[in-house]
Amino acid sequence: MMDNNLLDRLSLGDNTALEEIYRKYRAPFIQFALKYHTDKNQICDIYQDVIIALYEKSMKQKLQLSSGSLKTYLFSMGKFMLFTRLKKNSNTDFIDIENDQDLFEGLVESFEFIDEKDPQVILLENALESLGKKCQELLRLFYYEEKKIAEIQVLLAYNHTDVVKSQKSRCLKSLRESIELKLKNR
Repeated sequence: MMDNNLLDRLSLGDNTALEEIYRKYRAPFIQFALKYHTDKNQICDIYQDVIIALYEKSMKQKLQLSSGSLKTYLFSMGKFMLFTRLKKNSNTDFIDIENDQDLFEGLVESFEFIDEKDPQVILLENALESLGKKCQELLRLFYYEEKKIAEIQVLLAYNHTDVVKSQKSRCLKSLRESIELKLKNR
């Protein structure tokens, strides 16, 4: 509710709302981004860019959080900007997506918030579509709706939470293999 209040105030041009958002999420974002990159100055620059983008979208009335929180939106946008910048700077330390499970899951989690159709996003969308319906539903519930494993167990009628965890792991493995196959066939 508080996020909606901040966004409403922001869309009305209330700059104090922008300051509140900036202060509320700056430290958590920096801590989060340090898992992927060690240059704190660059991370701070990216956070500034994220806040500017949020402000611009809000002023144009194009900001809609259909699912997830403001924090998820900001972190997803920031992660995308960070990866894009790191990819452009080949001399920068970049974590290999294919060998980093957290990063891979993070991309799956955040691709719905990305406005531009980056080739990586298109690749991920196509790979998701190639999965079975049960895998698509499980991943959607876990990453987009942020359901807990126990909730997914009930919703999808699994016998035990360990079965959900195993199925999620298999689905991510299938997704990774599909992406790798599509990359090889380019």
